Amino acid sequence: MPKLKPGLLLLIFFVIAGSCIIFYSNSLQNPFIWDDEALIVRNPVIRNLTGLPAAFTSDLYSGIDFGSNFYRPLQAASYMWDYHFWQLNPYGYHLTNIILQVLVAFLVFLFGYAILKKVSSAFGAALLFAVSPLHTEAVTYISGRADMLMGLFLLASLLLFIRGYRFLAWLAFIPALLAKELAVVFPLVILAYLFYYRREELKKPGNLIKPLLPFLAIDFIYILSRVSFFNFPRTHPPALIKYPLLLRITALPEVIFTYLRLLFLPLDLHMSWTVRKPVSFLHFFLSWFFLVLICVACAYVLRNRKNNKAPAFMLCWALIFFFPQSGVLPINAFIAEHFIYLSSISFFMLLSYLLRRYLRKGVFIFSIIGLVVFYGLLTIDRNLEWRSPELFYEKIIQFSPSSFKAHNNLGLQYEGRFLYDKAIIEYKKALKINPDLTEARSNLANLYFRMGRFNEARREYLKAEKNVPLKKKGRIEYILGCIDEAEGLLDEAMGRFDLALRLDPKLNFTHFNMAKIYLLRGKLGPAAREILKSLPEISPQVVQDKRYFKTVTAYLQRTRDIRLAPIFYNNLGVQFASQGLLEAAIPAFKRALELAPFYGEAHFNLGVAFWEKGLKKEAAGELKTAIRINPGHWEARDFLTKIMHKK
Repeated sequence: MPKLKPGLLLLIFFVIAGSCIIFYSNSLQNPFIWDDEALIVRNPVIRNLTGLPAAFTSDLYSGIDFGSNFYRPLQAASYMWDYHFWQLNPYGYHLTNIILQVLVAFLVFLFGYAILKKVSSAFGAALLFAVSPLHTEAVTYISGRADMLMGLFLLASLLLFIRGYRFLAWLAFIPALLAKELAVVFPLVILAYLFYYRREELKKPGNLIKPLLPFLAIDFIYILSRVSFFNFPRTHPPALIKYPLLLRITALPEVIFTYLRLLFLPLDLHMSWTVRKPVSFLHFFLSWFFLVLICVACAYVLRNRKNNKAPAFMLCWALIFFFPQSGVLPINAFIAEHFIYLSSISFFMLLSYLLRRYLRKGVFIFSIIGLVVFYGLLTIDRNLEWRSPELFYEKIIQFSPSSFKAHNNLGLQYEGRFLYDKAIIEYKKALKINPDLTEARSNLANLYFRMGRFNEARREYLKAEKNVPLKKKGRIEYILGCIDEAEGLLDEAMGRFDLALRLDPKLNFTHFNMAKIYLLRGKLGPAAREILKSLPEISPQVVQDKRYFKTVTAYLQRTRDIRLAPIFYNNLGVQFASQGLLEAAIPAFKRALELAPFYGEAHFNLGVAFWEKGLKKEAAGELKTAIRINPGHWEARDFLTKIMHKK
């Protein structure tokens, strides 16, 4: 394979990058949506780089809600990186996704060139992959980033392996596993490559096991860690686990034909697809008849390796990454557009390969440009759908009325607009479809609590408690304690709070509620101690300084009413700062922002505190956030100008 000139590589990279920027740039103004709210806006873990160890020892959703069984530390670490520079401005997160898509698409070109041996075919495939609207679930959707991170490192690993840099290939495989669980099947790709492209070498003893063994060893360590040390509570069992295996296999033809239709004509895209089960014997027979024909054709391509190495290997690539997400295994859905992010590489490479093989050069170029423009315009249109969360969820429900997650998220949108009756209807619809949906149950209970309907809230929380593991029951006990507190049952509330902390000592905010009860009973000392306990970032050595306790006590004596927690912590931070106690002021401002991420005044105060600590970069970031939230915050603008001109 001839080596490509650096100038040509640079040109190809810029064309791919330009295409991604042109067709994805209108996603930069899109808000956080779907799981973005949980993974970014309400996730305290990503707000400080000190949370990096937690990202590598916890599940992806550990910082919020009731957890999950996803171990994707690289995804969480990427959000920490974005938050460090952009805080809660979605623009930066979308920019990172576009950059990742550029890098993956460029690696698709290098991969295509290594397999197809033609620059034009590889370039065409990379461009089609780069702008396909099928990939908006991975690119436009911030929480879909895991597929791009996995693809980036898997493609890098394979390319390094092909070039003979095996040790680096093994190393690149590790972050791919840390990006998404699907990467575990990658050794099969290496095996397929050896079978089709290094067939002669395999005749020598050990030539198969030597390159493959390190990949298998890394897989073994990863799987062993998942089932032992990283065996997270499965509070969200896969949606398909309720379907018997035979039924999932029966749905396979519909799944395959849906994906093929989307690859050829990516229209009517949405986030939550449903599968139509065979309704008659004729439907069942025809589905399986055409599926068998496809399987026979695939078997022919795979066996005819002498003349069709590239198509055979790319078919292996597609099947290896498709099968685990085909619905046969009990995963979260039968169909999702991002499920075929990696498998689609084969389709675009095959399409470009065939067009180049059977069309004259000029016609080929015209065809690729036409397809890129067609796909790109569809991508632009799809990006606009993500701009309005309410319309986004309504479209999903239009195509998939049984999408419990769409009903739940639409309920959150209505709740945010104070349309409580509509929100309750959507939460109940989600629970009717999936009675074990902890998020919807919790959201409904929270809304009842906010509306003062305490009996209904208590009933929903008690139902939710049945479906959460022991550790997560601490959160339920805490919320039930809040209901007792609201109803004036203070002794019962204190008992609930104490139990919550014993079940989960990390529920630091429970101390704030205990402080409120102590304050109601006139016990300033115990209330002040609980407030300090609610700020675990303050080291025990610092807390021993009596000035901290005196500051909190004096502040509580003046305020008495601490019902609005974000305002309380912000004002408490101001009190600490006025006494020069920045070690406590900064955690107090951070706690206010955990509770109210878009609290502009708290961002401003935190920025000033950072400045006084000599942290210029962090100060500027917080002040910029305060200005984004409130463009009329002239004090923040003046202070930021002062920082920028300070040498």
